Amino acid sequence: MEPLRSTDPARIAGYRVLGRLGAGGMGVVLLGRSPGGALVAIKLIRAEYADDSGFRARFRREVAIARQVRNRWAVPVVDADTEAPAPWLATEFVPGPALSEAVGSGGPLPERGVRALGSMLAEALEAVHAAGLVHRDVKPGNVLLGLDGPRLIDFGIARALDDTVLTATDVIVGSPGFLSPEQAQGRRIGPASDVFSLGCVLVYAATGGRPFGTGPVEAMLFRTVHDTADLSALPPGLLPVVEACLAKEPEDRPTAADIRQAFAEDLSGGSWLPGPVTHLIAERSARMLALPDIDATSLDAGGAGGPDSGPDTGTGTGSGSRETTAVSPSPGRRRFLAYVTGGAVLAAAGTTTAWLVSGGDKDPGGEGDGKTARPELHIGLQADLSGPSAAVGKGQDKAARLAVAEHNARGDAPFTLRLTTVDDGGDEERAKAAVRQFAEDPLLVAAIGATGTDAAREALVAYDEAALPLLSVVDGDIRHLNRIFLCARPRNDMQMLPVAEFLGAYEIDQVALVDDGTEYGRQTTRFLDTGLRGNGRTVFAETVREGTRDLDAEAERIVAKQPGAVVYGGGWRDAGRFAKSLTRAGFLGPKIATQAVHDPRFLAEAGEDAAGWLVVSTAADPASVPSVHPFAAAYRKRFDHAPPLFAAEAYDAVGLIASCAQGLGREKLTRQDLLPALRTTSYKGVSKSYAFESANGMYTGTGVFIYRVERGRFRYIGMDGREV
Repeated sequence: MEPLRSTDPARIAGYRVLGRLGAGGMGVVLLGRSPGGALVAIKLIRAEYADDSGFRARFRREVAIARQVRNRWAVPVVDADTEAPAPWLATEFVPGPALSEAVGSGGPLPERGVRALGSMLAEALEAVHAAGLVHRDVKPGNVLLGLDGPRLIDFGIARALDDTVLTATDVIVGSPGFLSPEQAQGRRIGPASDVFSLGCVLVYAATGGRPFGTGPVEAMLFRTVHDTADLSALPPGLLPVVEACLAKEPEDRPTAADIRQAFAEDLSGGSWLPGPVTHLIAERSARMLALPDIDATSLDAGGAGGPDSGPDTGTGTGSGSRETTAVSPSPGRRRFLAYVTGGAVLAAAGTTTAWLVSGGDKDPGGEGDGKTARPELHIGLQADLSGPSAAVGKGQDKAARLAVAEHNARGDAPFTLRLTTVDDGGDEERAKAAVRQFAEDPLLVAAIGATGTDAAREALVAYDEAALPLLSVVDGDIRHLNRIFLCARPRNDMQMLPVAEFLGAYEIDQVALVDDGTEYGRQTTRFLDTGLRGNGRTVFAETVREGTRDLDAEAERIVAKQPGAVVYGGGWRDAGRFAKSLTRAGFLGPKIATQAVHDPRFLAEAGEDAAGWLVVSTAADPASVPSVHPFAAAYRKRFDHAPPLFAAEAYDAVGLIASCAQGLGREKLTRQDLLPALRTTSYKGVSKSYAFESANGMYTGTGVFIYRVERGRFRYIGMDGREV
């Protein structure tokens, strides 16, 4: 990173600019920090180009295209303003080097690393092509390297497959040496062109050279079209796939899916990158920790808004009353917090729980008392009521109905709430159908959902098309950035902050960090891995893939490295099996798991071997967290059983939407009115306090609960690193 120049802005929208990452003829790429502390790469276009209507139209198209590609190996768009005097685009920041830098300075990657690179980049291209797009500039400079995998960036010249204007003949776009023969000839191209470019990138990664040599552009283009690629230095194990990628005719090349499957392999047992590159990424990550601290700090445990302070018993529901309590975190906490996600001040906007607390007996069915005619606002709940997450979904439905009834029972409520619940069964198609049903209701201004991961991912696109705000208390996937999405919980990587603090407090310097090969596993371990290395700790990064049969062998291999603690990022089922294997392997140190393990089924699967496990979760256990007890009592009174996990959060979600709507003070309210207001509203619920980054809807507060398994149950022991 280079220092800022006098001509560079200090801020872009809400982002504080920290330095320069690069520059080109059209603009500059800057490192920025969001109000919540997340680092982003901001592509800022020079104002003189922005005055060109054609250029601005192309930039709008770039942003739209980049938003369509959702894959773990493609850098997601965080924010953009295509209409600003100097338009800009912000993406997630990746601290690793470009492939061109890593190979140029450190030499070729080993064959195993190239195979992994090929598989993951092919997966990214699958997503590009599935969106009906062609990247058109797959080259080493557009591949950033991370500890967990590469990131494909820069969709500046990507085009839709049916974009006949911008894929006209006789126009050569792309980077010589890495473009396809049809690109070199200015012909129309398709997904096979990206496959050819990927083949060139893999040759470069494995040999340090280009398959069609170097020299004048015209000479490289001629050789690309007419000559055979030079693959003499390529390892034999890579030759069949790469040779097929470099076929002259597009129809003779494999698809991206074919490449991914051909190169798929088990990467457990170490990093996919050579040591020097891994160290370079760790060094750069450490430098990120030394950047200026974020402006805001975390909520004081003893101040207003903390879950342990009990529910707000005031009667005001407006979002205009804001309280802020801030403390300075410890140096270690500040460094890690700044790197992972950043902290943010949580403002407590007094919500009403008066009906709950007073134990009123008014009808909780959501119909109100019928004495006054008030305007109606409708809220949708998309939940899995009949599939694998039905227990959670049904609890959310009941809790939301309880919140609606509580609101409607208030005599001073300016509007009546109506809840529409649709069962998506955890199914992608049913999830999209639910959104269509919501979209047809003109009074429905926001939705809460979904309980299933696949359903959540697919529904996001439909919510975006309907311009319908979606608030989720379950989904913490960092890929789900969307103009309508509000992540009402700490995201997947943020939940690991208390783990870092625990390891530091007990001076555990050697940590086995185990993921299960899933996207969730990667997200919960990636930043923790980088942050721990940046703070000088030894990390044994292990992948024990979901469904692995011989977990005993894996546990013995990991325990043999003598880690001081084992952190597991994966699902409850394999965590239960892994707990047994760790016991049989004789491991006696701390064992820590993530939210996916905060599930009664883990306790049943692991049995006695679950004892002592620490579990971090963004779900407030109604039976354990004191501030949730009044809600739990009202829920039990109404439904005759205890509320499940995420029920309290669903109750809070209804209250947040109602509070925000009332705070706007409008007789008529639309979805378009509500979305920006939701992103700037702070709200104190019974489970936690809620606030969002206005730029991207990500949760900016604390709210990670810590449990220890004792006597076959999860016992709540603290929040955000603070024990009760």
